Amino acid sequence: MNTKRLPLLLVVSTNLILFTACGGSNPGGGGGGVGPATHFSVNGPIFSPSGNTFTFTATALSASNKPVANYSGVVHFSSTDLRAQLPPDSTLSSGTKTFSAALTTAGNQTVTATDTSTASIAGTSPSINVGALASVFPVEVFGARGDGVTDDTGAIQSAIAAAAAAGGGSVMFKVARYYTTGNFLVPEGVMLCGAVQGPFDVIGVDPAVTTIAPTLLITNTASPFITLDGDGTGLSDLLFHYPNQVHTSASTPTVYPYTIRVNRGMKVVRSTVTNAYNFLDIELGRFAAQNLFIGAFNTAVNIDHSYDFVTLHDLRVGILWDEMETVNYPSPIDNWVLNHGTGLIVNQMDALEVDDFYVFSRAVGINLTFSSDLTEPGIRTSWGTGSDIDLEMVQYGIISDATNQPGFEFTNVQMRAAPGMGQAAVQLKGGGTNPPDIIVNGASARGPWALGAFPAPAAGHLTILNMI
Repeated sequence: MNTKRLPLLLVVSTNLILFTACGGSNPGGGGGGVGPATHFSVNGPIFSPSGNTFTFTATALSASNKPVANYSGVVHFSSTDLRAQLPPDSTLSSGTKTFSAALTTAGNQTVTATDTSTASIAGTSPSINVGALASVFPVEVFGARGDGVTDDTGAIQSAIAAAAAAGGGSVMFKVARYYTTGNFLVPEGVMLCGAVQGPFDVIGVDPAVTTIAPTLLITNTASPFITLDGDGTGLSDLLFHYPNQVHTSASTPTVYPYTIRVNRGMKVVRSTVTNAYNFLDIELGRFAAQNLFIGAFNTAVNIDHSYDFVTLHDLRVGILWDEMETVNYPSPIDNWVLNHGTGLIVNQMDALEVDDFYVFSRAVGINLTFSSDLTEPGIRTSWGTGSDIDLEMVQYGIISDATNQPGFEFTNVQMRAAPGMGQAAVQLKGGGTNPPDIIVNGASARGPWALGAFPAPAAGHLTILNMI
C-alpha cells in the first residue's frame, strides 16, 4: 500500500519546489535561477571633458553578480557632481539599459543608481575623471529650461559664474528659447555660444513662439542686455529677440538699451537680432563684429571710446521685423526707421575697417562724427577705411562733421535714395571738433537727392573718384 502512494508524494513535492522557484513578484525578483536583484553595476567612461555628454550602462545584478533579466523596478540616478545633468527616473529593459549624462565639476566624480522602492538595491560607477579645465558649460546643467516661458536668468548667470571660476570657457545654449528678465555681465575669458552655426533666417517666423535657433528672449529695459567686460570675451551663433517689442503696424518702437555693450571684448559673430531698438555698442578695445543680421529700429552699431582697431565684416542691417511678419515694405514702423534709424555711428576711435556692409531703409547709412564725451583726451574723432558698402533706401548715405587727420577712404560704394526722401549720398557738415576728410573711390549714387548726390562741403574735404 505504501509503495503505491510514493510516486504521488514525489510528484507533489516536485511541483511545490518548482512553484517556489518561479514565485515572487517584488521588483528585485530574479529568474533563471540567478536569484533576486541585490545591487546595480554602473559602467561608464574613465574620463569625460567637463560639460560633454557621455553614455553609461546600468544593470541589475544578483548576489552572485549575474544579470537579473526580469528586474522590474524604477531606478533613480544621482552623482557626486552637484551640477551633473542626469537622466530621469527610469525602468530597465531586460534588466539593463544605456543612458546619457554630463558632468561639469572638475575632478573625480561618480554616478549612482538606486532602486526607488528599495534603497539597498544600489550601485555606483567607478571614478570618472572630469577634465581639469572646465571648457563647456551647458546652461541646462545649471537649471535653464529653454521653454520660452520659465525665467532662465538665474541659471544663465550661474553658468557664466562657473565658467569664470574655472578660468574661462564657453557657456553653451542649445536650440531652445531662453526667456530672461535680467541682464548679464560676461567676465574675462568667457564666451556665450549657440550649439548650431548662425546667423539665422527669420522669414515668416516669430522667435518668441517658434524655436529655430539658440534664442535669447529679452525683456530687460534697465541696462544693456549683455555687457562684454574682459579680454577674450565674446559671443557667437545666437538669436536675440524682444517678445514685447511693437509689431509692424505700430508707429513708434519701444525703447530698449543696447542689446550688447562692449567694455572690453574680442568678438560678436554669426548672430541675428530681430527687433532691437539699439543693438551693438563698442566702447573699448580691439574688437571684431562679423557675419551679423541686424534688425534694430534706431542704431545698429555705435563705436566710441575705442583706443584700438575695430573690424566690421559682413554685416546686414535691415528690416527683419517685416520679414518675420511677412508684410509689405514699407510698414508703418518702417516710416519711423526711415526718419530716425542709423546703420553705423562712428565717434572716437583709433582706426576702423569696415567691409561687406549692407544697410537697407535708414535715415542715415553711416555717420562719422565726434565723441560727445568731453572728458576724452586729445582728438575725439576717428579714421579708417571701408569697402564693398551698399546703402539702400536712405535719406543720407554717408554724413560726417568730423574725422581724425587721415580721414576715411571708401571704395566700391553703392547708395540709393529712399523715394521722395533722399537728401544726399555723401554730405560733409560743419560744427565738428575738426573738419572731416572723406575720399570715395568708385561709387554709384542713384537718386534723386534733394541736395544733390554730393553737395559742396560745409567744412573739410570731399574727394569723389570714378563716379558712376
